[in-house]
Amino acid sequence: MIVEVVMPKLGESIMEGTILEWRVAAGDPIKVDDTLLEISTDKVDSEIPSPATGTVLELLFEPQQTVDIGVVIARIGTEGEAPVKQAPPRKTAPQEAAPAAASAAPLRPGLVGTALGKLPTAPGTARFYSPLVRSMARREGLSQAELAGISGTGVNGRLTKADLLAYLETRPQAVPAPAPSGLVDEVYTLSPMRRKIAAHMRRSLDTSAHVYTISECDMTPVVAFVERHREPLLNLEGAKLTYTSLIAYATLKAIGDYPLINAALDGDNVVVRRDIQLGIAVALPDDGLIVPVVHQADGLSLVELTRSIADLAQRARKAQLQPDEAAGSTFTITNPGVYGSLMGLPIINQPNVAILAVGAVKKRPVVRETEAGDGIVIRSMMLLSLGHDHRLIDGAYGAQFLERIVHYLQTIDWAQALKT
Repeated sequence: MIVEVVMPKLGESIMEGTILEWRVAAGDPIKVDDTLLEISTDKVDSEIPSPATGTVLELLFEPQQTVDIGVVIARIGTEGEAPVKQAPPRKTAPQEAAPAAASAAPLRPGLVGTALGKLPTAPGTARFYSPLVRSMARREGLSQAELAGISGTGVNGRLTKADLLAYLETRPQAVPAPAPSGLVDEVYTLSPMRRKIAAHMRRSLDTSAHVYTISECDMTPVVAFVERHREPLLNLEGAKLTYTSLIAYATLKAIGDYPLINAALDGDNVVVRRDIQLGIAVALPDDGLIVPVVHQADGLSLVELTRSIADLAQRARKAQLQPDEAAGSTFTITNPGVYGSLMGLPIINQPNVAILAVGAVKKRPVVRETEAGDGIVIRSMMLLSLGHDHRLIDGAYGAQFLERIVHYLQTIDWAQALKT
């Protein structure tokens, strides 16, 4: 029997995926759940497992090609089927082809399905470099010519992190050269993930009427609570308490009071979601961005929420998320404050109608009213900014929702929340 492998649907708004790398060749044996290939979407880079045990018969597309969901990309024989004679790989239409594919060295007909990882890449040939490899090369001061001369062991001679590390171990010390009279611009192709992020953000700006409101929050009680309970909670529950988890907890309670924040627009219809699927934006080490989703977040305790956020963020940075763990958010939180930013004005993550940006917590003098009159005290302060879709969320509703988050952050009995 022949099992056809199709490009999977990796989220409700995802209509295509880019093949990053095949992990097998035609003729290879494979077991169910073994990794078949790696694909990229604007949501996540994901390893796709084999749906069957058998022999790989055909691989129908080249790496860096973008394929619509539901299209057959490979065939696996499960009952002694022999590999078929490999036909030339399909080419995507010019308007659908990934930009990176145009710069990659073309494969000869029949090479897809062979041991592509062993094909040499001639120095000077245009190649695809992952964002991680490019950032490593910039950090180490490698020129384009030097990078092109390093042999790659990845698919189609692709240069991997391991290849670059091995080269750097044996790289001769460069002799200082006279300073050039002018700097040469660096030009490289955006990664598939970066291209999809760009398209997703542009589509959001074209779709939603973005409006922003900003509030200030006294985080002094939260800071004291986190410092007091971080280590005990880590030792007892294995959950690292952070400002983000407490902000998320307060946000979930505020959404319960203002349910339109958890809605979506479907044409002229308003769809108010029953459950809150909380997206948490995570920056990736290769300059990418992903939004893992805590599903049914409103049903979790503070400890469960803290553990879920930490687990998703850790696996996101290691590219270990499953496709459904980065899809289906109904509200998103992003945290530029971890990099010291006082505030951010983020783009709404479609099809959400709002997004919360968390600024850095900074100590500063604040005027407070006391029995003796106004006085200046030192408090840990934070700015919160809410971006919302004015087609559905008016300024008053958005401002009241944001102030409700502030209210909960400043008044929740966090010690009690930790016990429930």
